[in-house]
Amino acid sequence: MGRRIQHVLALSLCACVVYPAGAQSIVKDVVIDKHPPYGEPLEKVIDYFTSATFPSVIIGIGRRGGLHLYRSTTDTVEGPWSRSQIIATGNAYERARAIRFPADTYPGVIASIDNKIIWFENPLNRGADVAQPWPRHVINPDHGCHDIRLADIDQDGKIDVICSASISLRATQFVAFQNDRDHWQIVYDVAGAADGVAVVHIGTDPTPHLVSADQGGSIYWYENPRLKGGNARTSNWASHYVGPGNVGNSFAAGPFSSAKDDVITAANEHEGEGGATDERGVTWYQQPDDPHVPWIPHAVGTNYRDVHEINLGTWNGGVPYFIVAEQEQACNPARPEGRPPAHPGTGCRMTMFQWVDGSLRKKVLANTNTQNQDVVAWDGGLMMVDANHGVYGGSKAIHVRVIMPGRGARRRPAPPQVSAATSRASASP
Repeated sequence: MGRRIQHVLALSLCACVVYPAGAQSIVKDVVIDKHPPYGEPLEKVIDYFTSATFPSVIIGIGRRGGLHLYRSTTDTVEGPWSRSQIIATGNAYERARAIRFPADTYPGVIASIDNKIIWFENPLNRGADVAQPWPRHVINPDHGCHDIRLADIDQDGKIDVICSASISLRATQFVAFQNDRDHWQIVYDVAGAADGVAVVHIGTDPTPHLVSADQGGSIYWYENPRLKGGNARTSNWASHYVGPGNVGNSFAAGPFSSAKDDVITAANEHEGEGGATDERGVTWYQQPDDPHVPWIPHAVGTNYRDVHEINLGTWNGGVPYFIVAEQEQACNPARPEGRPPAHPGTGCRMTMFQWVDGSLRKKVLANTNTQNQDVVAWDGGLMMVDANHGVYGGSKAIHVRVIMPGRGARRRPAPPQVSAATSRASASP
């Protein structure tokens, strides 16, 4: 990729907050970059990119700010952290996900950059310097997307890339089916037209399906033709109604209250004609015995708004969780497009929901706002990266936070077929 770009900074970590122990809580909050490069820090990924034992962070910057790797020079949260360029310029909008191909020790990253989907290959897997720009492989040269998921959709042992539609990019939904890591088949209009998408399983069957919303905001799960012996690499999968939502909603799916997958959806930005939001806030849709009838809705956060990412997985010995965080435009002092925020009388929140002993537990981790947070398992808890986009005056500082279950927290055995966090995937079958 040419000469090394000399743009590696040692970043001060004086802004470190340590929280008291107790129930699940953020025990460390470290600012790894107070002033990221020009533009909005929109894409955030955390994974073991440079070490088998300590995570590093990738941040994609909007408005041609490029894609950047952050590493702790001491393998501690406190750092200091260094920044190097994966790509010097490029408009990152608006998701990136970690991916590991077979035989690779370290994951690379798939990102929506300049309205394209690009896989950036981790140089460490070739013995090269990770601080150099990373080799790029274009998966779809014609469209980027608002949301990205990774799963083996056609069950051929190779990971595929699922892209939501994007209202801002005027991009339609598609799946990039992998033939090999350098050759992909793009199939458009597989599922809904919404800004969010997730992978969902029905009952105990291992076939992956998709969940999203249509242009009118209704939520459907879209049936993979492989379920009935068909070809996944086709458009216009059959749809089955889940419940009401909004075309701009965020999604996550996986086992939560049982071994069957549930769907978590939340009001995101005001998308669609008229700028409507989802007045239900955060809704957990429980999968019924018959998945072809409307799913069972549970209102778990009616006053949450502008949730751009939902992290779903298990921790603490198999306890299912999901994390939601509100963006800066949901609360004061933001004035999005000159209007009041979504809930001016309520501060923004970063909240964890857990399913413990047959009931839903909710804990506000922090009274703050952020966007596109990502998490990875670390040291018995979770490590999270997050930052505001800053469009409405919020701080663009990039945070790494450590979430721990707390002393005396109860554990439970993992249910069968529990999925990992929905934001990452291995390409191994």
